[in-house]
Amino acid sequence: MYIDDLFHSPLGRIAAFAEMQLHLYRHDTSLQDYFEALQLDTLTSPRANSREQRLSSRLVSWAMDGADKVSQFRPRRKIKTDVLVCPNPDNFARKAETRFLVRTLLGLAQTDSKILCLLPDGAPCREELDARLAAAGRSGQVTFIDPATPVNPMEARLRWRVARRRGRSAFEKTVQILESHGLSPGREVEAGFERIAYFVEAWERLAPWVEFDAVVARCHWHPFCTPVCRTAQKRGKAVITFQQGVIGTTLDVPVTASKYVAFGQPSASLMARMNRRFFEAAEVPEPPVEYVSGGCLFDTLTALPDQFAHQTLLMVDVPMPEGDFHGIESQGRALLQLAERLLAADLPLRRLVIRPHPYWSNLDFESCKRLVREHSTRCELSHPVWSLEDDLRRSSVVVGIFSGVLTVASGCGLPTVFLQTEQGFTTADLACFSPHQTLLPDAAFCEIGKLLTDRQAYAEARTHALRSACEYYTDGTNLDLSATFFERLLR
Repeated sequence: MYIDDLFHSPLGRIAAFAEMQLHLYRHDTSLQDYFEALQLDTLTSPRANSREQRLSSRLVSWAMDGADKVSQFRPRRKIKTDVLVCPNPDNFARKAETRFLVRTLLGLAQTDSKILCLLPDGAPCREELDARLAAAGRSGQVTFIDPATPVNPMEARLRWRVARRRGRSAFEKTVQILESHGLSPGREVEAGFERIAYFVEAWERLAPWVEFDAVVARCHWHPFCTPVCRTAQKRGKAVITFQQGVIGTTLDVPVTASKYVAFGQPSASLMARMNRRFFEAAEVPEPPVEYVSGGCLFDTLTALPDQFAHQTLLMVDVPMPEGDFHGIESQGRALLQLAERLLAADLPLRRLVIRPHPYWSNLDFESCKRLVREHSTRCELSHPVWSLEDDLRRSSVVVGIFSGVLTVASGCGLPTVFLQTEQGFTTADLACFSPHQTLLPDAAFCEIGKLLTDRQAYAEARTHALRSACEYYTDGTNLDLSATFFERLLR
């Protein structure tokens, strides 16, 4: 699969990952469920090989299979619904994603559809969902069900063991397939396979008892959404899915949806090209997909006023996550070096705010903390209680590498710099932000210095940011998740 004009990575891991995807998909399309686990390989653990695979006891396997079948002997209650909604099980802690789910359910409910939402019982957003649906008078249209809830105590005891064995089996098959092509995942990836297998197992136990006309999934490659979308396709049902974020890898393909809602034309065009090339390389027919240019999905584009007087720089994309899948280590170093240069320069920089990614739980903050210690009166780490909107409202300029925060900042009218390095990572998804906003370190230093001191330059940069964001997000607007929007997609 040719990707050189889609992404550039100095490490070549994206190309290797795309090759893995192709080999696995050709062998068994259901292995797409585990693509995300493969992408999370940090390369720090020993490589797996088929010679080390476990020999499970056939007698134990038979006994477990027999007990599991007995545990499922009692039939479930049949559920019929118009629309099956599948959120991402990992995103409930993020307020922006909760807002997206609320808007999705309200918009679908306003079409008068009957809705079944696959929501874990412990999801922290459940109370808010209930309150918002009740306030709109739509509570009776939405049923929530936890797909992982076992039907009896015996199944509860066996479910995880069966899923674990399934995940191990998928991992061993993956190792065997890739090994013949000189590729091998790390042993640590197996835990991710077992986790995903739990979601797959949960859905496949529930699926025969659920009838639906359409699926609305947050993103087709999320752990639980993947098998749900595949089931819907096999049944010939409509599948609507949404762009996850800035397209940084080939993980988004193959697209297992009939309608894919993208931020705007740049992302929709890139996804169409990627999907077409994937199926050409896999030598199988490409199912038809309608790519819809929608707008900003889950973050909020707000028309911010001229904030030149704040003289505050917001820095995102630091520190770097472990593993460096994209090959952005040099860009991460360059970003910290840029921060040091700006803080040491004679500039009217009142404050530099460093905002980490909300999902990077294993980050090394030491370099950032050192900057804060050395410049305690002008440098800070954004506190988790601060929302993205809060940080944008108190900033004059935003700088980073390729985060979605940068595209949102541009859409809000803030001068924004995408830091680039020679031969650094690039994605065609962000090409519309070149050349005015994509800059090498020295040019970025000069540009930020100018934006902090020259009001006219600041005004011009705001114009460039809004123009680029208007191309990236359809008409520079937020996605309209109204009844009209969903009625059109569900037709």
